[in-house]
Amino acid sequence: MCIPNRQLDPKARRMRAIANIAMILGLMSWVFRAYIPVNRDWLDAVCGFLLGLSITFNLIGPWRARRC
Repeated sequence: MCIPNRQLDPKARRMRAIANIAMILGLMSWVFRAYIPVNRDWLDAVCGFLLGLSITFNLIGPWRARRC
């Protein structure tokens, strides 16, 4: 059922890379929020947006890969 990364469409690979980067940035902003000099509400909003973006791209990626 799994498709190897080298056989994916370049758009699907790009979406997976964006999803992974968004997840890492979202988690790092949440972990290091005590050291980032921004209002916590804004930081939580950015963290939630990046994690939501990651989830969205991880769900759309396999669907797009099957269509191609």
